[in-house]
Amino acid sequence: MPSENLWSATGKPGSAGVKTSTATGRERTWNNTPNFGALPKDHKPVNGYQDIRYRTYQNGSYFRTLAPLNGTAVFIVGPGCAYDNGLISSLVEYYINTNFGWDSMLSRLHNQTVVKALVKMADAKVNVAVAYAEASKTSDLIYDTARRIDKAYRAFRKGDLRGIAQNLNITPKRLHKSWLEYKYGWMPLLMDVKGAAEFFAQQHVVRSPKFTVSASESASNAGEENGVAPTYGGGSPHAYTVSFGAAVKYKVKIWCELSSPNLSAMQQVGLTNPALVAWELIPFSFVFDWFISVGDWLTAMTAQQGVTVKRAMYSFEESAGYGANEAGSSTSDLSWSYSTSEAFYGATRRRYVRSIPDLSPFSLYPPVTNSFGFAKLVTSLALIQGNYRGSSRTSRI
Repeated sequence: MPSENLWSATGKPGSAGVKTSTATGRERTWNNTPNFGALPKDHKPVNGYQDIRYRTYQNGSYFRTLAPLNGTAVFIVGPGCAYDNGLISSLVEYYINTNFGWDSMLSRLHNQTVVKALVKMADAKVNVAVAYAEASKTSDLIYDTARRIDKAYRAFRKGDLRGIAQNLNITPKRLHKSWLEYKYGWMPLLMDVKGAAEFFAQQHVVRSPKFTVSASESASNAGEENGVAPTYGGGSPHAYTVSFGAAVKYKVKIWCELSSPNLSAMQQVGLTNPALVAWELIPFSFVFDWFISVGDWLTAMTAQQGVTVKRAMYSFEESAGYGANEAGSSTSDLSWSYSTSEAFYGATRRRYVRSIPDLSPFSLYPPVTNSFGFAKLVTSLALIQGNYRGSSRTSRI
């Protein structure tokens, strides 16, 4: 594996003694494939690559002095740079991992992006088994809605505005029923109809034998640390502030080819995934999916049925850094006076990585999501109201 290191000369983490006001460097490693350019496009492998760029800075006028009372000060440190470049650079990793658990977050984001790409590969149209199991509920919904519309029309002919509102569930005490019927009755039904139409149309057009799917996810975080540090010569501690942050964008791309169109079609209509059927039929499983995407994970587990993965790639671009400011200090005792200047320093790290993901179903787990927005807040309040058992309500949705 070829590599290039243009950073250790100015202070790689772990090196010592290199202190400059600014430092930049770069480390690269990569894989080469012989005759890569001559290979057919479908046979070009994904070569691993990593590129890390470092930058550090600090004030070059830092000093620490010691002086006898009413005497001449002696520079104990400086004036000059206070810290090794390698130490300054290594603190990037320390701050983002200590405060954000960054390495663990990258692992979770990788899993989430792979699951998202596999869900696209599955291209599920309609879950026939779930639709069949809930057929009676669907027919009841259609019948009940038609009956209420008929009653509302009769109330309209009589000029009974209150009756219209009650039958259409648009009164304050019934509005939640209309929302839940729309969100988890009519919308899934219409999506099933759309998916079924797309599936049957696909049988004539035929799913493309070669296709690609891609997915991306991003994350960022920032924070600040304020504290005090021991003062040279004793006395009151002096203040310091550190600001730090990191951001990353993850991408996954998969090149696919249909190996069994019939098996792929069965997968698209949910006939090869009984675990997903069981999950969808559990009451309120959709609420759990708001926070942990079990449904997407189960879909991803069978996404590769009838499909051959020709190539797969993941990559991420990461930027991380911090900046620290340490206040100067001045103190004395009965014999000596001590002083230090203000210190400021910081570092950034930019990293690009490209490699091949593990698409084995056993390497995946349900992604933890953070998508509780306004619509889900409204839905959760409607569910709470619809399932409340108080003195004024004994029925459920």
